[in-house]
Amino acid sequence: MKWDIWNSREYDPEAVSACAKAAGCSLLLAAVLRARGISTKAEIADFLSADHTKLYDPLLMADMEAGAERIRRAIADNETVAVYGDYDVDGITASVLMTDYLKSRGITCTAYIPDRLGEGYGLNLAALETLAKEGVTLIITVDCGVTAVEETAYAKTLGMDMVITDHHQCQGQLPNAIAVIDPKRPDCPYPNKELSGVGVAFKCAAAVEGENGQETLLARYADLVATGSVADVMDLTGENRVFVTEGLFQLRKGERAGLKCLMSEAGIEQETIGVTGIGYSLAPRLNAAGRMGNAALAFSLFDESQSQNAADLAAELCDLNQKRQEIEAEILEDVLQMLEQEQYTAGPIVLASEAWHKGVLGIVASRLMERYHEPVILLCIEGGVGRGSCRSVKGFDVFRALEAAAEHLDGYGGHEQAAGLTVSMENFPALKEGLLAYYAAHPPKAEAGVLEADFTVEDPQVLTLDQVKSLERLEPCGRGNPNPLLIIEGAALLKIQAIGGGKHVKLQAEKWGQIFDCVYFSMPAEHLGARVGDVVDIAFIPQCNSFRGKTTVQLLIRDFGLSKTRLMNEARRICTRVLAGEEIAISARDKARLSPSREEFVSIWRRLEAEAEGYRGKTDQTLAVLSADGSVLSPVRTYICLCVFAELGLVTLREEGDNLHLACTKEVRKADLNTSKIRMALEGGRDVG
Repeated sequence: MKWDIWNSREYDPEAVSACAKAAGCSLLLAAVLRARGISTKAEIADFLSADHTKLYDPLLMADMEAGAERIRRAIADNETVAVYGDYDVDGITASVLMTDYLKSRGITCTAYIPDRLGEGYGLNLAALETLAKEGVTLIITVDCGVTAVEETAYAKTLGMDMVITDHHQCQGQLPNAIAVIDPKRPDCPYPNKELSGVGVAFKCAAAVEGENGQETLLARYADLVATGSVADVMDLTGENRVFVTEGLFQLRKGERAGLKCLMSEAGIEQETIGVTGIGYSLAPRLNAAGRMGNAALAFSLFDESQSQNAADLAAELCDLNQKRQEIEAEILEDVLQMLEQEQYTAGPIVLASEAWHKGVLGIVASRLMERYHEPVILLCIEGGVGRGSCRSVKGFDVFRALEAAAEHLDGYGGHEQAAGLTVSMENFPALKEGLLAYYAAHPPKAEAGVLEADFTVEDPQVLTLDQVKSLERLEPCGRGNPNPLLIIEGAALLKIQAIGGGKHVKLQAEKWGQIFDCVYFSMPAEHLGARVGDVVDIAFIPQCNSFRGKTTVQLLIRDFGLSKTRLMNEARRICTRVLAGEEIAISARDKARLSPSREEFVSIWRRLEAEAEGYRGKTDQTLAVLSADGSVLSPVRTYICLCVFAELGLVTLREEGDNLHLACTKEVRKADLNTSKIRMALEGGRDVG
């Protein structure tokens, strides 16, 4: 199993039915929304809406009025303006949007996107000097600039004003610019703090446009805003939902030649492209340009109106992406060897090498983070300086970790779960020590290893084709509005079939007398950990799958395991957190299944008393020996009994990996089971006699 613990909300058939009836939607859609705290007719209508009234006034953003006024003056005076962007998808789409808009207003405008490999992220003094020599009098930054205090001051000495638009975290002092437009400014009242860089650029252009600016520009640039927002993993609720909904509509029409050709080259069906198509197909190819030191290629693709030229650029991007994948695989293998040599077991991964291509370190860091569920920092060393990327697990703020170790850094910036940094290698040991110390003091929250599902399916009627089709109303799905994730427990595994050259596996599972087709990507059959005939739990995203003219329900597996495994992890979660004094939610279903009866307590205690030397061995084998019967649930309830006995001082219980050490205490005394915090949590606090 990928996740240590599976959590799911309780499914209340009557409440779900009432919710569906009131909102006029399907049972499945109502169940998912209700699990997410959206249950009334008004709440459901509001959440599902992508109405333009959800767009906030750009002038609510701090400094927006001053920034828009300065840009209007540049337009009126026909100044030479530079749009200074970034080399990732968010930065490139923002650069294209702002440059195209300013050109449409009739002024001379140039885009400057720094070279990722030679210049790195953000503004630099040499670039400012170049722009000043070209006669630029106003620089508008997009997706960067909020930390550029020195660079902004230097630009002023060169006779250039600066309007900064960004969406990254601020670091204390703001640049002394004409305007610093960033919803994450501490003093910014703008309600949506989850705008992408291109989202902020759009708001700025709309403010310059004036009355009905958002409506006018959304019709021209929604595809750009959607592409950048999805690629930068923004929260897809509220006005971001409007941006992506409108953007997908435009992408499906295929009016922008470059994106149309890239979809074709990537094998994406233009008419049905969704968030997944942007995030997993378009974004990697567009990002490949910047990663491989040619961000101008992606900019040119967006800017190209001739179909043949756009097709050539799209093919070149796909070739670059292929090279990127090859380099990424080499670095990943190198890192794994380094970890093996270090005998790595757990904790932050902080490594550096002169052999690595810094353009792909962020992707490799993401792969390692997903594999080890730990923060990862990888640096490429050039001329005694390390430049690299950080990726972190949910529950550990890597930006704050860098902030705490800032004295050892030459520069840094980013978000809670992704950041970039520069460090002189003479300071690398101190930086690594500081990061490890911060991690020890602020370990990832327990939720980092938890799979959060919407609910556990108890009624097969919610998985009919019509029910699953109804989930399309949730689109676009992504961060903040994830694809519905459900659980089926106790399904019989009927078939295992390797697909995709052995990289993936297709399954058939039976539950309630129905057979479900399942597919588990990136899971070789030999690593599945189950055989035909096993009883399994499946965490999945329900999908409609069309093949040879027939559409059926398919379960896209996110996690998978033998049934007792999930229940055992749930039992561990309950016992650990209750004994730590935490308030936890336990579903009525889990209480009924996991609460040992008094007869089970007695039976297990007698077995313990009969074995004077206690028990030492594999946890599953020991629990099987002690269990009252051979059911799937019995070992889990047995484990709860042992934890209760240990809580009351009747036994010593120690777990080491897959092994369990268990013995009665020397001075056996009587204890009241009703005083056990664990038992009270499972029984709802009532005296059970």
